[in-house]
Amino acid sequence: MPEVERTALYRLYDADDRLLYVGISSMPRTRWQQHASSKDWWPDVATREVEWHETRVGAAAAEAEAIRAEKPAHNRMHNVAPTELLGLLPVIENVPLRPSLKRVERDSRPASQRAAADLRALIMSGDAPLGSKLPTTAEFIEQYRISNVTVQRALATLKEEGLAVGRFGVGVYVTSPTPEHLGDPEVHEVAVTIAGEARPPRRVASALGVGDSVLVWREEAVVEVDGWPVRLITTYRRDSKTTPIPSAHVDYLSVRLPTSAELIALSLPDEVPVMCTFRLGQDSSGSVVEVHSLVEPGHMCQRRYTTPLQ
Repeated sequence: MPEVERTALYRLYDADDRLLYVGISSMPRTRWQQHASSKDWWPDVATREVEWHETRVGAAAAEAEAIRAEKPAHNRMHNVAPTELLGLLPVIENVPLRPSLKRVERDSRPASQRAAADLRALIMSGDAPLGSKLPTTAEFIEQYRISNVTVQRALATLKEEGLAVGRFGVGVYVTSPTPEHLGDPEVHEVAVTIAGEARPPRRVASALGVGDSVLVWREEAVVEVDGWPVRLITTYRRDSKTTPIPSAHVDYLSVRLPTSAELIALSLPDEVPVMCTFRLGQDSSGSVVEVHSLVEPGHMCQRRYTTPLQ
């Protein structure tokens, strides 16, 4: 569904004017029919309010603010944290276009991948602390009922990702690929690789409020820490003459496998995902003054958010 599509923000109230639900849709009547067939609170709906936005991005931002400020009774998922307000992709409302997804009943990955996944989760959660020794090959064989060759493949995967290191004749230990000074912005080195006017992607054009064919200022940069690439940044502004200072950021996060260019630029091991942040820099009035696209290696970087609940 294109993000430039005119989209409705709707509010549903009960007979006592209590706000029941806030949502967005390009076809609100169709969406209400879906609510009527699936929501047990639908019989309580007495009145409806609709306001139209020119873009889906604008409607989504208004929805997020309405849910945060007005606390509707049945937006349970949305009331948990701002990071849960948006799906990874826009919802397809035209039924024939919906994919046929299948539930996963068993893990069909090779045994070495399953073992590596379990160990990776323990390491990245801190349950297997840095510097601790991993189980021996014999212990792995007994725990996972796999062969010695399979154990070595699992450990090789973790070593390639920088999560484990072997000491000959001693064992394999938990380590971290994260550069030592990642948390110190003063030592980050930013190298601009491309700068100039370019046609923006559709999502960027919509956020900046310009047409797809209008040229905007684009800069691409690589951030290195301790000589290792940790972030790719693409910045878009309406022009190159001003460098705005945003008063707020709105982040859209997603995770996917890297493109070939990203894999090479970040020197990623095979199958390591990247964390993608689509960041809108807003001024005090809420207008978007710049857009950042951040791509970071999923095995090195984390995001921390503090969400006030009152």
